[in-house]
Amino acid sequence: MSMQRISSLVTCLRRLNHAVVLGKKPSLTRNIVGTFYGCSLLKYQVTSWHSSEMFSARKIVKTAQKLEKSREKSAELLKSLRKKRLEGLERPKPLLTPEEKLIRRIEWLPSIKRLLIFYWARVKSKRELAPSQKFAVIKCIAKYFSEDIQMRDVFLEHELQQRFFQMLVQDLRANLNFYDAHHLHKIAVYMAKLSVSDPVIYKNLERAILHCNWGEYSTKELSQISWAFAKYHPDVDEIFRALEKEIFARDLSGFNSADLCTIAWSFAEYGILDKPEFYLVLGNEILTRDLSQFQPWMLASFVFAYSKEVPLKEKVLKMVEQELYQRGELKPFGTNDLAMVIIAFARNDKLRPKLFQKLEVVMMKRRDLKETLTTEHLQEMYDLLKDSKFHLAQIRKIIEQYLYPDKVNSIFDILYRPRRAWKEKILHQTQFKAY
Repeated sequence: MSMQRISSLVTCLRRLNHAVVLGKKPSLTRNIVGTFYGCSLLKYQVTSWHSSEMFSARKIVKTAQKLEKSREKSAELLKSLRKKRLEGLERPKPLLTPEEKLIRRIEWLPSIKRLLIFYWARVKSKRELAPSQKFAVIKCIAKYFSEDIQMRDVFLEHELQQRFFQMLVQDLRANLNFYDAHHLHKIAVYMAKLSVSDPVIYKNLERAILHCNWGEYSTKELSQISWAFAKYHPDVDEIFRALEKEIFARDLSGFNSADLCTIAWSFAEYGILDKPEFYLVLGNEILTRDLSQFQPWMLASFVFAYSKEVPLKEKVLKMVEQELYQRGELKPFGTNDLAMVIIAFARNDKLRPKLFQKLEVVMMKRRDLKETLTTEHLQEMYDLLKDSKFHLAQIRKIIEQYLYPDKVNSIFDILYRPRRAWKEKILHQTQFKAY
């Protein structure tokens, strides 16, 4: 509303007031309507002025707040940037050499197949990898082998991948002199994990490790070396003699329970049974520990090692049996652990019906006997159960299907086994994703 309109409205109101005082009768309709219209416009205009001013004020406040936050954020970023620059000047990041860049590239490869193809391509193009790069390749292969079941199954069964892998293994064997003690220990562990059973490889590894300083190895590394060389029974007597000497040169209280159980299993599995003093000292040290704190694989390895003709056999079997009864359900035990416990007690005719039922209930729910147990352990467990009072056990029949798939004992096998074999195949595909 313009100022002229406001002044005319004020004049109209004055005239109306003057007419009432003089006793005149003004045209009320025209004047009231005009007055109402004028007042409405005036009120709207005042409200509009007020609203626009408030909106502008809010907008200005918000803009100021945003600017203030932006300044604070910029100040913090500038402060951190200055700090990084100062730290960078004090401790600059080292530039990666071409060899280290290639190692990082190897670690980014996402599968065993890609790693082996990468290695083969380098060999074919006559661009030989450095020893550290070859070590990175086998390290990544071992990692994927442990983490991915499907990748592991394909790797073990694929002919071309196995051919490339054997090339890598022979290449590593020819370059063992370039590795230090810790790298040699890891290579031995990787070979055992990846199911390399060539005795020549382990013989060369034995020769290389024996030339190292054994004082550099930790207790865990000593136990892992013993496990790696005992897994496939190669002819490596010298390294076990060196291990025994090094273990007794140290204080056994410095070994944790897992390392002691691994060492006991390794020596017994390799077949060194003519060392009664070794098993006596090692067993007494393990029995001083709390068996309730042992993991399932530790308990299984301990009782399996002392199931042979060694000192403390009866005491170990008794204490482990009591511990198994106290643990309730044995679901945390792996299939291999359950098999080792059954074999250990069956070897000495200590497998009681109560204990066997407890172990068999868990094993019957597993369908990975063929994938997790070695043929030697399957055959030994089958023979022990067949010649015992548990010859009619269901687990014995399942093992028999793996070892002797063509063997038929009754008409029930003829009718039932094909359907069971189909169900086993579907379950195997679902569990291991081996399509």
